[in-house]
Amino acid sequence: MLITRSAVAAGQTRRGAIAVWLLLSLTVIVGVVAINLDGGRLMDERRRAQAAADAAALAAAKDLYSNTKTNHGLDIGGTARAAAIQIAAANGYPASAVTVNIPPLTGTFVGKAGYVEVSIRSNLDASFGKIFTSSTLPATARSVAAGNPMKLGIILLRSSGADAFLNKSLALAVLNAPIIINSSDAAAYRQQSFGAVVATRMDITGGYVNPGNAIMLANIRTGSTPVSDPLYLLPVPSTSGMTVRSSSPLTVNTILPVVLQPGVYQGGIRITGLSTVVMNPGVYVMNGGGFRVDSLATVTGSEVMIYNTSGTYAAGPITVTGKLILSAPLSGTYQGINFFQNRSQTTAISFTGTGVTVITGTIYAPKAPVSLTGGLLAALDVLGGAYVVDSMTVDGLGSVNIDLGLNPPLVPDVRLVE
Repeated sequence: MLITRSAVAAGQTRRGAIAVWLLLSLTVIVGVVAINLDGGRLMDERRRAQAAADAAALAAAKDLYSNTKTNHGLDIGGTARAAAIQIAAANGYPASAVTVNIPPLTGTFVGKAGYVEVSIRSNLDASFGKIFTSSTLPATARSVAAGNPMKLGIILLRSSGADAFLNKSLALAVLNAPIIINSSDAAAYRQQSFGAVVATRMDITGGYVNPGNAIMLANIRTGSTPVSDPLYLLPVPSTSGMTVRSSSPLTVNTILPVVLQPGVYQGGIRITGLSTVVMNPGVYVMNGGGFRVDSLATVTGSEVMIYNTSGTYAAGPITVTGKLILSAPLSGTYQGINFFQNRSQTTAISFTGTGVTVITGTIYAPKAPVSLTGGLLAALDVLGGAYVVDSMTVDGLGSVNIDLGLNPPLVPDVRLVE
């Protein structure tokens, strides 16, 4: 067979074209491999850095909560930052790669005490990508966590039924805290009066009705997820070793001042007439009979926690229509708690303002209906710091304030927020 020069030339041209296309294809192939390999490694490193940042932020937030009483959400001694650095190091990130800001310098919670911002920067060496660049691949992560005592406000645990919260009052203010209603009913909250309602927010599992056309100064969210009892771990007071102060129902009715001591009161306490009573600090156990302060009586107590239960005597209600000025323990197991009712007990709790009624602690009675009444038109009674109860009715001509102040119960709000 005779091979011509033109045929040879044509074949050589085809072989040269294949070589060029092969070189171009190899460049693309290497690029794709680099993207897949280094991109996958970078994504994995970012996930690892994010997990480490989250853990470090939560560790710092836990420290902020533990020291909130003395540091008020600030890292005065540097222990929160140290906790974050330690956790980051345990996850493979040295202090030089970690930035801790308390309070945060960016985002939603800039400058807010009780929050911590953790950023981690990791430089990953490229593999195939070095063909295209000699620089490292940066992987960054950022996390913000809250480390505060929980703002309890009003939490109504009943899961169903209308009027879980029935408001007929002239004015109700829940200061710097939410109202949370677990009932799934379409009328779980009923605003019967025209009085104003003030709260940080109102979370309702069901819905609400406002036939009173009241001014609602709250961010109302319906269809919210029900919350669990935040105080379910609070231990019941042990009466072992406690002094029995009264072996039968105690009634105080005298014009002479009376001082009560912490301990067990079989059959409860009733303070009536023109009595003036001082309750010394400590835990008081109403072993049946309940706790009652009648309209003309005056009771004051500092760092007092009253536990209402049953025993030798049948359970009784907590009813206050007289003057009551009561603060909760400032430390210990029952910090921030004024009244704690047996978790299975359904006896009612009722507070009526007198113009000087001030109850600053939390009322915890998960099965109890509660009624609050503002007694005087110009009064600003503080009828509790917070409530964790079954349901609530608010009524009366006076303004009812719920204000926990600076003595919250020991319930942590430690969580990631960004």
